[in-house]
Amino acid sequence: MLYIIIRNSAAAGQFYPRNSSDIESMINKFTRKADAEKADILGGVTPHAGYMYCGKTQAHVYKSLPDEKTTFVILGPNHSRKGTSEAIMKSGIWKTPLGAARINTDLAQAILDSSNCLKDDYEAHNQEHSIEVQLPWLQSKYDSFDFVPIGMGSHDIKKGEDIGKALIEAKKKTSTNFVVLASSDFTHFGASYGYKPVSGGIGRKLDYIKKVDMEAASAIEKLSPETLVDIVSKYDTPICGLGPIISLLYYLEKEEVAGELLDYSTSYEVSKNEDSIVGYCGIVMK
Repeated sequence: MLYIIIRNSAAAGQFYPRNSSDIESMINKFTRKADAEKADILGGVTPHAGYMYCGKTQAHVYKSLPDEKTTFVILGPNHSRKGTSEAIMKSGIWKTPLGAARINTDLAQAILDSSNCLKDDYEAHNQEHSIEVQLPWLQSKYDSFDFVPIGMGSHDIKKGEDIGKALIEAKKKTSTNFVVLASSDFTHFGASYGYKPVSGGIGRKLDYIKKVDMEAASAIEKLSPETLVDIVSKYDTPICGLGPIISLLYYLEKEEVAGELLDYSTSYEVSKNEDSIVGYCGIVMK
């Protein structure tokens, strides 16, 4: 008997609405306002906070994707720390209120076979939101698509390189064209994150956050994982999806592409909370 692994939503009602019509309405509102043009995109960086905070920035990335159906490899950090540190799911279905998204098993197996650090592990993905919150955007845009989820619990540059090169090899083995999305928020500033390198008024705080995030975004635009790691080390800044971004950059290192920052925002624009501010970058590689 064939068993299909079904992962039900863990983030609906928290990071995005529980009702499908409310999800569509929110996504459509952000998409209409996004000033972005469709392009031949090989990869991108998109945030994973609650839609009310980062949906404006997410919309720029998803509006840029071509209309044709494709396959996506979505890399996200493992905030929950459950399961294996570097974890792929090689089969199954992920459900959201907008429907079901199927894993591309052939591609997932090829990636797994090409990596020295990835393991097939459902538990690492079961309660993690960073990949799931990307799916309703894709479900809203495409009638159907498939994807491969990869969770990373480490910022280790060697593991990031391993996964990036595994993606290259898997593309050769399967002849599958896919877009790689790295799910990441940027600087996490405030007492709740244990990161307060500057004090003073809100203007000074926002200027500092933007300075750090723009330096990180510039390194990503130049496809330089080493520079990005140096910047994170220099400022000791919490960028939760550093590992996924490193993998994306190594995957693209031999491609004739460059990154483009489409949108930047912070949670403060919505929350007005000076003690808990997160930066969001929407970047595409084309």
